[in-house]
Amino acid sequence: MKEEIKFGTDGWRGIIGFDFVEEKVKIISSGISEYLNEKNKTKNCPGEVIVGYDTRFLSNKFAETAARIFAENGISTRISSSYVTAPMLSYAVVKNNADLGIMITASHNPYYYNGYKIKGPYGGSATPDIVSEIEKKVNALNSVGKNSGHAYKDISKLDLAPDYKKYILSLVDVDIIKGFKFPLLIDPMYGAGQTTYKDILQSLNPSEVYEIHSNINTSFGGINPEPIGDNLNEAISALKEKHCKLAICLDGDGDRIGAIGEEGNFISSHHIFAIVLNYLVKYKKLYGKVVKTFTTSSIIDRICAKYDLELITTPVGFKYIIKEILSGGVIMGGEESGGLWASGYIPERDGMLMGLILLEVLCRQHKTINEILGDIYNEFGYFVYRRQDYGTDPYKKEKLNKLLSTGTPELLKNEGAGEPVTVDGYKYFLDDGSWLMIRVSGTEAVTRVYVESSSSQRLDYLHKLGKKIIERDMNEHTG
Repeated sequence: MKEEIKFGTDGWRGIIGFDFVEEKVKIISSGISEYLNEKNKTKNCPGEVIVGYDTRFLSNKFAETAARIFAENGISTRISSSYVTAPMLSYAVVKNNADLGIMITASHNPYYYNGYKIKGPYGGSATPDIVSEIEKKVNALNSVGKNSGHAYKDISKLDLAPDYKKYILSLVDVDIIKGFKFPLLIDPMYGAGQTTYKDILQSLNPSEVYEIHSNINTSFGGINPEPIGDNLNEAISALKEKHCKLAICLDGDGDRIGAIGEEGNFISSHHIFAIVLNYLVKYKKLYGKVVKTFTTSSIIDRICAKYDLELITTPVGFKYIIKEILSGGVIMGGEESGGLWASGYIPERDGMLMGLILLEVLCRQHKTINEILGDIYNEFGYFVYRRQDYGTDPYKKEKLNKLLSTGTPELLKNEGAGEPVTVDGYKYFLDDGSWLMIRVSGTEAVTRVYVESSSSQRLDYLHKLGKKIIERDMNEHTG
């Protein structure tokens, strides 16, 4: 019996050579072809798809396979002439009026993963209704490479960089950013943002931009290409060596951001979300809705309360944020994992754009990022936040979900936790205002523990409790 292909929070992912194989890429592409041909049946023109890929092992080959299946099914198909970030692909879909974008990437996952992302015609992750239709068609197929009977379409190559560079520079105040007077470090983490981002920043200041991890390394230097924690140790060392005032760090497909302050301190996506949101309201005078995922810091709630902004909280996954953006009236949206969006952009997260906005904030206020963070803490309260991932096989993931559904663990009851909020995972609010959340990943073999508190000591203590809950329950109930 054929294994069902399920799209998670952002696409379908699997281990290369084990479940992410050419056959499945063909099946998914055939299902999408059916979806597009059915959708365009009443029109006199074929569907159109643009295919992109990142720097992962065999990404270009998997992209070529997908493009061939689309062309065989009569769909007008273009493929990027080189590796690209996911936002570069998303913008190309809008710019060229394509029906869908296909991105071969596993984003921030370990090097042995690859993935298949679908971008909607609006330029952003496919919404749940689009994904649901495609999933049904994909899993109904009994054979791969099914031909619709349409004439084969030629596949053309497309350079996505020039239009993208012009576009994101049009969204920031270049006059304020141009000639920034401090050394800046970029860490694309061996991912698809390399070279492109450096070119953009050097067009603003050619002598003060340094880049590391800017070659093709399909093992990503032995770390996950996610801009958090110990993954950024080399970037911290490079920042100190070059005396840089800021480092902007991107994930594998360039849609997420992390940063490093002038003292070598990690600046999380939560801090960046808070800085940019405060800037958009206070300096840009924007007013409207703000969207965050369930795992995002409570400081966003406090900023929204002060400025009387409507706050919408969604499950984990940027596709849910996109749904709200498409409904209108949103000035900013963001998620814990580093995906952020600001008003005026296509409905897509973009690490490079967010880095440019951060530069605009620093240059307008003539402060370092740590000084600006200090202002945020003084106005909205200090907070610390950390996510910790624990390897969990599919069987244990299922068991853990069942155990957590039976009631609040005693270790958390002792800290004042009541019944959890279960929008997406299990989120426990504690007596002192801290919170702890346990969530089984939908795209990886991991369980994540999220904690936010008012001190590093309390944060560490609560993380130890989270680890105990996972390890004790799994040891006691698995045999």
